[in-house]
Amino acid sequence: MPTPNSRRALLRPALTSALGAAAIVALVVTAAIFLLYFGVYAAYARGLFEFPFDYDQGEGFELFDGIRLARGQNIYLDNAVFPYYASNYPPVYRLLLVPLIWLFGPKLVVARVLTWVMSLGIGLAIFAAVRAAWTRRDSSNAGRAFWLAGAVIAAVCGLAFFAANYVYQIGPLARAHLPMVMFGMFGVLCLERAFAGPRPARGWATAGVALLLVAGFTKLQAVDALAAGFGLLLLRRPRWGVAALGISAVVSGTIVLALNVATGGQFWLNVVAANVNEYSLDRTWEIYAEFWRLQAPLVLCGVAHVGLDLWTAIRKRSTEPISIWSLYFLGGIALGMLTGKWGAGPVYLIASIGAGAVCAGRLAARLDSSLVKRIGAGPGLALAALAFSGLLVWQAGLNIHLPTSGRLFGALARVLGVESRSSYPPFAYYDSVGYTQLGHLLDPADIANGWEIVAAVRNAPGPVWSEEAMLTLLAGKDVLTNPTQLYNLSKAGLLDTRDMISRIRRREFGLVIFRAQFYPDDVKDAIGQNYRWARSIKMNGFDYWLLEPLER
Repeated sequence: MPTPNSRRALLRPALTSALGAAAIVALVVTAAIFLLYFGVYAAYARGLFEFPFDYDQGEGFELFDGIRLARGQNIYLDNAVFPYYASNYPPVYRLLLVPLIWLFGPKLVVARVLTWVMSLGIGLAIFAAVRAAWTRRDSSNAGRAFWLAGAVIAAVCGLAFFAANYVYQIGPLARAHLPMVMFGMFGVLCLERAFAGPRPARGWATAGVALLLVAGFTKLQAVDALAAGFGLLLLRRPRWGVAALGISAVVSGTIVLALNVATGGQFWLNVVAANVNEYSLDRTWEIYAEFWRLQAPLVLCGVAHVGLDLWTAIRKRSTEPISIWSLYFLGGIALGMLTGKWGAGPVYLIASIGAGAVCAGRLAARLDSSLVKRIGAGPGLALAALAFSGLLVWQAGLNIHLPTSGRLFGALARVLGVESRSSYPPFAYYDSVGYTQLGHLLDPADIANGWEIVAAVRNAPGPVWSEEAMLTLLAGKDVLTNPTQLYNLSKAGLLDTRDMISRIRRREFGLVIFRAQFYPDDVKDAIGQNYRWARSIKMNGFDYWLLEPLER
């Protein structure tokens, strides 16, 4: 008759096999879910690549900056002087566009493809960061199952980044934010690598700091990555940190001073002063609440990762256990305080999503390491994989977004019960964010209507005052104004509108095109007094007002 001990001995292999099978199924299902999300992301990108007009206001101005640089022209101009245009961002993303414009022409698709490819780089950085956590550790189960599980978990973490609603919405747009995050992420990755071995690697640290500076000159919101990078250096090698801060300050200051001198002070005015906008704390808390609703599992992973690092640091009485990913996550969450600034938004929290995804994969590695010591290699790995899969499936359920029409997406929308719900009527698109002007696929009529507006621009006599750059670029006319920039400067009392109002009163512009009317109030008043509504053309859900000059 079998003894209790013998029965347990017989059951243990069966339980281990069952756990292993369940873990495999869970990882496969999780990976499939996030691959499907990536398919939605790719379909959205493809649709935008075929749309030649501004999908999000500002894309055309980013391209126009690249066009001006490709011509050898300045992009930091005096907004009070015709054509009343200046860029309001640092130059790196625009400089990256220059060789592509030379090769493929001044097309919006060039800028969108660049941004989308760079967004894929963020996923690659997340994969590398998580994979490193699964390969650096000494483990008794470092066999095929361990290697494969680590690779799948790292891939799922990378894919989870693209499944986040905010990332999906702006990923294929011609905007500088995701390129900034990519440079920052690789800078953080290099700095982690610098301290991964028994001796710090100065070369990796130098590369990391250089990439962080590039991120800062791509967009100013790279302060989260900069804080994490310099914070790690000061914690691990204070002399390196102080030296890096000093050298970076000199390099950055020299670049800023050179740009400011070359542009007659317009670089500082347009990139820094113009971005000090009005602020709403209520709006900030609303975005944080929405962020929590959409990203709770990754936020919890980030918080747990930070907590474990701090606990280990206190227990060992050393700052060595504090990882750069904990610092980056904290920096990204803190940056969310700027989301209440006019013109900002939840995209400022995107870096924290990437850091949270890294923390999720690293926590799974730490859980596996802990369980291996207690219950053995096989069961430990299986339980860690199951916990990770459950967490990420929860995350996937919070981030639902997809077109709700078509053979594949329509069927999937019916399964999810969202086929009759639109987050941006009348487009067939659902997003768990709620109302959103981004993310939907476009109707062929939008392209036809866009070309109708371009024809009106082309036929208008003289220059055209347009709120979007692509409408004039495609018509072969110069771009006038950067509306949100003018609005920002006007609100801050830094804009002289006398010349533009004088030209408006003389009705020098053959056509005025409004979409959202992001112009200073006195400019809008002058247009209202000297131009009349001629017709409206709908594109991408917006009514574009075409205004013609009043008869003299």
